Amino acid sequence: MLTQVSPSLSQNYQQTTTSLFRARADTRVKSTMSLNATSNRNLTEHVTAAVRNDLQKNTYLVNREDFLQRFFPSDDDAVRRTYNALVSDKSYVDGRWALLPETPGKQESAYYKPFALILNRICQEYEKCTRVDNINCAKTRRVWLDRHSKNPASVTRAASNRPDIVNLFIDEAQLDEFTNELESSIKELEKQEQTKDTAAASTSRRSKDDPDPKASEHAERILAYWLRIAAVVEIKTKKSDMTSKEYQDTLEQLAGYLRQMFREQHDRMFVFGLILFHDSLSLWYCDRSGLLGVDRFIDINQEPELFIRVIGRLSTMSPTELGWDPTMKVYSSDGQHAYSHSLETDGVLKNFVRSTYLYRTRWVIKINGEEYVTIRALSLSRAEVMCGRGQLIWVAVKKKTRQVVVIKQSWSPFPTFGASKHEDDPIPTEEHDLTIRSEASVYHHAHSNPDEDMKIGRLIAHEEVANTRTFRDFRRGIQHIPRDRTHQPTSAKRDAEGELKDEIVHISAVQWFQERFVPPEQFTERQLSRIVLKDYGYPLKRFRSLHELVQSIEDCLEAYQDLLQNGILHRDLSPGNCLICPKTMLAHSESPQNQFQSLETVGRLIDLDHAKVDKGHNPREAVAKALDRVAPAEEEIQRLIDNVKADFGLVVNADVSKSLYVLPIPITDVSWTVGKAVAYAEAIVESFRCEGATTRLNLEAGKLTLEGLRLVHWQTPLPPRFQNREPENAERSGTIPYMSHVLLNEEPIPHTAVHDMESMFWVLLYLCLTRKGPGGDLRDELFDQPSPLEKSTQDLLLVLYFFYDSPTQVIQNNKNTLFKNPKDLDPHILRHIHPYFNDVKPILLEWWRILCLGFKRCNDAETIEYLYTPRLFQSVTSKWLQDCPSKVESEEPYIAMMNKEEMRRRKDQMEILKHVADICGPDKRETDVDTAMDTDNNTDVGAIKPPFDSPPRNNVPNPEVRLYK
Repeated sequence: MLTQVSPSLSQNYQQTTTSLFRARADTRVKSTMSLNATSNRNLTEHVTAAVRNDLQKNTYLVNREDFLQRFFPSDDDAVRRTYNALVSDKSYVDGRWALLPETPGKQESAYYKPFALILNRICQEYEKCTRVDNINCAKTRRVWLDRHSKNPASVTRAASNRPDIVNLFIDEAQLDEFTNELESSIKELEKQEQTKDTAAASTSRRSKDDPDPKASEHAERILAYWLRIAAVVEIKTKKSDMTSKEYQDTLEQLAGYLRQMFREQHDRMFVFGLILFHDSLSLWYCDRSGLLGVDRFIDINQEPELFIRVIGRLSTMSPTELGWDPTMKVYSSDGQHAYSHSLETDGVLKNFVRSTYLYRTRWVIKINGEEYVTIRALSLSRAEVMCGRGQLIWVAVKKKTRQVVVIKQSWSPFPTFGASKHEDDPIPTEEHDLTIRSEASVYHHAHSNPDEDMKIGRLIAHEEVANTRTFRDFRRGIQHIPRDRTHQPTSAKRDAEGELKDEIVHISAVQWFQERFVPPEQFTERQLSRIVLKDYGYPLKRFRSLHELVQSIEDCLEAYQDLLQNGILHRDLSPGNCLICPKTMLAHSESPQNQFQSLETVGRLIDLDHAKVDKGHNPREAVAKALDRVAPAEEEIQRLIDNVKADFGLVVNADVSKSLYVLPIPITDVSWTVGKAVAYAEAIVESFRCEGATTRLNLEAGKLTLEGLRLVHWQTPLPPRFQNREPENAERSGTIPYMSHVLLNEEPIPHTAVHDMESMFWVLLYLCLTRKGPGGDLRDELFDQPSPLEKSTQDLLLVLYFFYDSPTQVIQNNKNTLFKNPKDLDPHILRHIHPYFNDVKPILLEWWRILCLGFKRCNDAETIEYLYTPRLFQSVTSKWLQDCPSKVESEEPYIAMMNKEEMRRRKDQMEILKHVADICGPDKRETDVDTAMDTDNNTDVGAIKPPFDSPPRNNVPNPEVRLYK
């Protein structure tokens, strides 16, 4: 358990830094990065942590018969004939499967090949029987393959474990050749990885984005393997002494494979997995609403026909029944687009060429009847999510019009208003005016004036894909078994030979669920949604100059204000959701030369997936109420002015006096008085005098103004506050490293604008800590360096770890500590920002002052800084842009970095134009794009590689060390 946060960040920071690196100066420790946007490296421990999270919150048991009827409906005649055939050829003899060990506990190697043979025999005979009944039934191109000793690791190196047996889409005639090539590729790739790791240990850095070209062919063959997997099997030999830990490990292992299938198969909607405990079969299904398992095992020896039914159906189900998306195909230049599961081996390698990370695969996707072809992926980092939105983003072209667009696909939560809060209560199957709260509906609500550019994403088309609701369509209303909250663990009884009986083994499994898993508060049904956006741009970290960075943030703050005015709260501000968009991007009515004469940009706020809407908020009514506010009496205004002057020797004008008196909102019923307004004025003045604050009070004719005090006019409309709005589907929204310290606490509170502005603060601070200038390159200190590290590098790594890369509770406690000791920001955090960002340090300091004052809540009231935070933040950036310090932009190496980013953007646009011409054919209005592209052979310069927001840091603190005692 974490200890209590100490009162001073500075004291513990110094103690931790000294003790940690004195003891571990020569030790290189890999960070256990939290699963968030700052780290997309899917190392094994990260997969395990994500799987455990999904298992704990989103795993359900259902009645075995209901599960079988839903997913493996019976064909009694085919099952009976298959059974008779297997009895005749001695595959099943004397009540057991002949090839498998009779007694449990043997080596797992004794199960792999025999079990694969049994599965293939069932598939062969079952298929014969079904084809007799249906002459139009095509032969199944599927094989059960023993892969226990062959590593099918993802090319993203996600997990070192491997499925014991897999069901593959492949012709038997190709199996031997495919297996040999796969085995050879795996060995060669592993050898190259070992060589690369050895080389990396002796050099300071290596590019993490560029795959080794020598490994490309081998990696593609491994990718082809994962693309063909229809189902996976995990085998455990023990039937006795099945402890909770063994169950946990086995299910986690299987879930890891299911997760990997989602990661590699972007056209997969749900997946199946099996676990064999000697002779007891456990059935599992997974979609984006979580894991579903049977409440009783199948004894494959005692219930052979039931076993045949499951394997026969699973082996012959259509791709759609297995979860492949029928609305996605792999693009082919001849127009013969094909489903990924139907491609031959050569076709897979051809169509997925140079797609080691699956970023360059071209998909054909139909949205509202219109055909779009993806050019490359922009974000695939959430594809593997087992329970959640599973978001995928591509830049694509609308084939009919040649328009370049961005497609975003996600599994949006279906509303559950009035639904049960516990998974063991009945889930309503009838709909009463329920429509999906899609991101598209939020965009429509936001664009109240379609003629005005609000600097948010601009929606072109959207679709909620039919028949993709996880509960109604996939699970068909299957009911979960209630969990016994009064359950008490009992010792499992053994038979005379000391072994657990079959039913006892199953009871142990159920008990493990009861003990280990916290019952979910609410099942979340999801539906596949796609939106098409007009705006293509670059993440905030790709800024070209300090001015562009701050201007883009200013634009996003303006967009945020517009959203708020329309009753919309974003709730997920992060570096990837603030885009830098070229104003003249790909206007095909112009020639390429004209397009690139100007690369002016605008900041755009995107990703309204987590936004919440206050539909009761009326902007006009808010303005009318603000104008109807009654000003304080003249004597009260003068009294406040006199008190401030007498107490602080400062003069405030009448507008300041009115705002201090009118705008704060008491939390309790106690009214706001002149005395409290004076105390509030004192708090504001003191915030400017804090150590490290660089903003000076602006004196105008001897008076402090609204602008000087960063306040708003007393008749400014009050934004929506979302006080009575609970999170939909119990989701806590935000990206952990950038979330407000208040929202990270366990106690739920309404998410409001001030929390989003704190996120914006952490976003800008992160960029200043991790980047070294224009273009988004990481600082040199963040790459592997020889030990011992310099003290400044040690301290920087500590700051990044404790505030961005550590587990959620560590981030929460350190943020809380910093807010309790706000003066620590400058000497212990801001001193580590890269020198390039020194000119934006005043923005961070002023934002920090506003946040600290807002969360302080003077006299138990919501202050101006709490209520109007976005306006105040925007006023700070506007002031900075007016002054616009730009000395650093005229220095080397920053000039070269700016030019490099400029060239990267031009080549990026030219590359997209080339793809458009390749997909849609040449446009008569365009000149020869190929000639322009030939000026540089590096066609990947503009490619958006997998988004690794955090460097591969090895020199990081021990995760067990805390920044507090």
